[in-house]
This record gives sequence, C-alpha cells and structure tokens, in this order.
Amino acid sequence: MKLFWLVLALFTLTACSGGHHAMYYTAYQNALSKTNSAPAPDNADQLFRNVFNNLQSADLHAAIDESYAKQFYFNDTFKTITDSASLKDYLSKTGRAVTKFEVTLEDVVQSDEDVYVRWTMTMQFKVLGKTIDSHSVGMSHLRFNEAGQIIVHQDFWDGADAFYQHLPVVGFWVRAIRNRL
Repeated sequence: MKLFWLVLALFTLTACSGGHHAMYYTAYQNALSKTNSAPAPDNADQLFRNVFNNLQSADLHAAIDESYAKQFYFNDTFKTITDSASLKDYLSKTGRAVTKFEVTLEDVVQSDEDVYVRWTMTMQFKVLGKTIDSHSVGMSHLRFNEAGQIIVHQDFWDGADAFYQHLPVVGFWVRAIRNRL
C-alpha cells in the first residue's frame, strides 16, 4: 500500500511539473531570443546583491528599480515575472515570510553579454511553529539592457531541497521519493 501512495505521489509531482517544465523552458528560450541585450555592466554582481540582500529592507523597491528594467523576464523556479511592480510585490512578500534571508555570491562569470552568478542562500522560516534553517546553492543567469539593468534573470537551483522538503505532508513525499531514486 505504501508503494501505491509513493507511486501516486511521484506521478502527481512529475505530471504537474512536466507541463510547468515545458512552459518554463519555452519562456526562458523566448526571453533569450527576444531580448536585445547589451554588454553587462561592471557592477552586475552588485545589482544582483543589492536586491537579494535587501529582501527584508525598506530599500528593496529602490534596489529593484535600480537593478531591473521596467519589463524583463524573471524566473526563480517558483514563479515567472515580467514587470517590476509584480517583482516588488513578490519579493516583498518573500521577505516578510522569512525571518532570515541572505544570499552570498560565491563566483561571478561573464561570457559576452551573459553573467552567471553562483550563490549560496540561507533562509530561516517557520512551518507550523517550527523554525527551519534552510541552506541551498544555485546559479542565476543574467542579461542586461543598454541602461545596465537586468532584462533576463533565470535561477537554477533546487527548490525542493531548499523549501518543499520542509513542508508538512509535501515534505514527507519529497523526501520519500528522493530516497527511492
């Protein structure tokens, strides 16, 4: 019986993510092909850092205005956003939902107009009154416009490891599936 539930959960998770993956892949490829990117500014890493290390700060909206164009492609594996007002709302809610959030830049590599930022993220949040300390690694692909603002931001990281595995019920199934693989 346990195997039945495990298979059902795996099927549900992969079926749900399969369509999302196809849409995400297409949206990302479209963003790369349809943007008129410019050479990355010298402060590309600082623009990224200003936003993600101000998630819980009153300066967040100003950091987004400085770092991102009005229209862009942003995907953090949880959500796709294309305008600054929506990004401000999303990141403000994220900042309020966590008790601690810090991103440390480990490496920054530039290849033509593309910038790749390798980072570690530390989050602390509560689930059913329990404090969760989450640590994860990831990479962000960035492209910029002529004004030196971000027009493409695609994150590559494991949201299941950083977030979903800590949730009641869902976390059990995520861990169970991973242990079976």
